[in-house]
Amino acid sequence: MLTRNDLEAKRVEALRRKARHGSLVVSFTMACVILAAINLRPALTSTATMVTEIQQSLGLSGAWIGILTTMPVLCFGIFGPLAPLLSARFGLERAIALLLTGLAAGLVLRVLPNSMALFASTLLAGAAIGMAGVLLPVVIRRRFPHRLGPMTGLYTMILSVGGASAAGLTPIFERVWQSWTLALASWSIPALVAGLLWSGLAFSRSATTGTAPLPRFSLLLRDRLAWYVTAFMGLQAGLAFIVLGWLPTLLRDRGLDVLNAGVVTSVSILAQTVTALLVPSLATQRVSPRLLIVLVLSATCIGFLGLLYAPLPTRHLWALILGLGQGGLFGLALLFVTLRAPTAEVTAMLSGMSQSIGYLGASLCPFAVSLLRGGPDPFIGPAVMVAAVTAACTWCGFKAAAPAYVLPHLRHG
Repeated sequence: MLTRNDLEAKRVEALRRKARHGSLVVSFTMACVILAAINLRPALTSTATMVTEIQQSLGLSGAWIGILTTMPVLCFGIFGPLAPLLSARFGLERAIALLLTGLAAGLVLRVLPNSMALFASTLLAGAAIGMAGVLLPVVIRRRFPHRLGPMTGLYTMILSVGGASAAGLTPIFERVWQSWTLALASWSIPALVAGLLWSGLAFSRSATTGTAPLPRFSLLLRDRLAWYVTAFMGLQAGLAFIVLGWLPTLLRDRGLDVLNAGVVTSVSILAQTVTALLVPSLATQRVSPRLLIVLVLSATCIGFLGLLYAPLPTRHLWALILGLGQGGLFGLALLFVTLRAPTAEVTAMLSGMSQSIGYLGASLCPFAVSLLRGGPDPFIGPAVMVAAVTAACTWCGFKAAAPAYVLPHLRHG
């Protein structure tokens, strides 16, 4: 016969086991988010550092190179709206596992030295990244509801680390292997590892089998705050994809070789890790989001102009300033998606809207740069464009920072 003390001891031990299991699940989920985030930028930044080699090897015209740098952003916009439907059908974790596996398959195609394989790879990778990027903020909202600022900061910081790693290491891989195709295809390995890790999470007891019924997308299209969040996301993405797609080439136009251009790009992207981690946390505390918007956008614009026009020996300083601005900027854009949505389901829809419509608009920016740099001065067009986008992004950011909810009637529904 068990005594009352024995029963109490068993209950306490059961609670301890449950707490340990919960802690392990949280840690494993955090590891999955980190590894997924590492893989959402190398497909873009690795290609950007190899533009000259790709163009010379495949004989592509400037227009085709412009299409190549624009395709990922277009894919983000076109395929992003499908992400909430994929999640509703399979569950968040299983959907992300499928997308990361698809990303790995797309990057493997880059081992083939022909333009058809390269464009097919870019299409598949862009679609996978676009949908995974929509769903990961939903995972953060659902799994870490009381740590939105720190987890959003960690997520955006790791995104920067992945992008910087690819920008800096891809030229080294190309030199060692004497093959730009192998250098680009090598990034399929971490994507496959991430897909396997998410598959483990997908079949755990904590995985979701689907989501609650989604609100009608047309409701979001009639919500003014949703449009401000979308515009802010799109405009900051336009600035980001100008840097990811064209900064190494613009630096090479100034006289740097491929390795030095890659190093400067890596410095800029690595600098993003600092503000990507700090700014979302500051914005959820007592620091004015509008002040943070002004600071990060000013740094982004000034840093970019410095890299185009300041003396080359100072390039690392301007790269640092640019990176500090862009890291905080993307962190704020993601944070506004989670803060302005009243439920996880609205978060999925708002994330899809902001990253689909926003990225479709953002896709015009790298393509415009490919046209603007064709004149006698390859820098004046990109410089004016970045200044104009910065001004528009500031205004939309102020509107998105308002303390309100998208579809507020669903908050308690």
